[in-house]
Amino acid sequence: MPKRISDPKKRVKREDVAVEAGVSTATVSYVLNRTKRLSPEVEQRVLETAARLNYIPNRIAQSLARNKTNALALITADITNVYQLDVIKGLQAEALKNDYIVYIFDAFGDVSKYIKHLISTRVDGIFVSAAPDFLSDEQLCELRDADIKVLTDFSRSTYLPDVSYIMSDMYDGFLQAVEYLKSLGHTRIGYLSAFDDSCYYDTRLSAFRTAMRRAFNNSVPCIEYGSWPYSSSEELGGRLMEQMLEKHPDVTAVIATNDLMAIGAMKAAQNMGLDVPGKISVIGVDNIDKSSVCDPPLTTLDQCGKEYGKKIFHVLHENICEQTSGKYVIPMRLIRRGSTGPAFSEQLEKIMG
Repeated sequence: MPKRISDPKKRVKREDVAVEAGVSTATVSYVLNRTKRLSPEVEQRVLETAARLNYIPNRIAQSLARNKTNALALITADITNVYQLDVIKGLQAEALKNDYIVYIFDAFGDVSKYIKHLISTRVDGIFVSAAPDFLSDEQLCELRDADIKVLTDFSRSTYLPDVSYIMSDMYDGFLQAVEYLKSLGHTRIGYLSAFDDSCYYDTRLSAFRTAMRRAFNNSVPCIEYGSWPYSSSEELGGRLMEQMLEKHPDVTAVIATNDLMAIGAMKAAQNMGLDVPGKISVIGVDNIDKSSVCDPPLTTLDQCGKEYGKKIFHVLHENICEQTSGKYVIPMRLIRRGSTGPAFSEQLEKIMG
């Protein structure tokens, strides 16, 4: 007969769970640490017993024994960015489900202090967003050499050994957007960007230029407007839209570097008396929540921020457990909504009018 734990104030130990469940302490460890699969019946019995006894594992002892802390870190260039917040939510949710915690750092200030702190606290892995904007290769190597698995979302001209890279397929995504506009009859397509010397916006601008060359075989010019320094707000999108239409009134479609700028661009066009999408079509990037409820709903390239965050966790977890590294490309998809339509034609308007 299993021994009952009679003193409610006594801290329940792993051995107590083993006795109560009628299994070995090793079996309890296998089940609770998910290090070895056992029969469903045994796993359920151990889990139910641990829950009933209110067993709380000693994570510090476990981390020392396994040389793991079940802690991850994320450093981002802009923690206020709406899309980045979705990524963080996805990462944290998946980490919590798998008994990991995530430390979040904004990259303002002296990043070297973050690095020293993360090394001293022995995090298992780190995701660095927009790394080239604030971390050097030497700093990434410092983290890697401290036996921390490093994942970053931007590929440099040369890849660092034993560092993993994850990125959305911007080039295919922008090609989807440009080809869709081409199918609607658009050839005068503008691009609105925050030209802030950021790897994020540099990559998106390059993807737009490449998509235009491929879709139109170098026969159509790129119309680009940007702002310096860093800003990617609705206000900036509206201001750039006004400037573009003032100099290029024949533009019939615009792609903005993110959804907030696209929404600002739509509002500016409407304030100028232009119907969206009747006179001008607009496409954004990121598929933030606001993109589906604005008027009209915004056509956008979806990076699936929360799913992207979940993928980040699983890549890091795999790298930590298997001691691997690699390159991971996440596909994007174009979500077609009410902000895009056939290209406006003055000749057709005269005929119809």
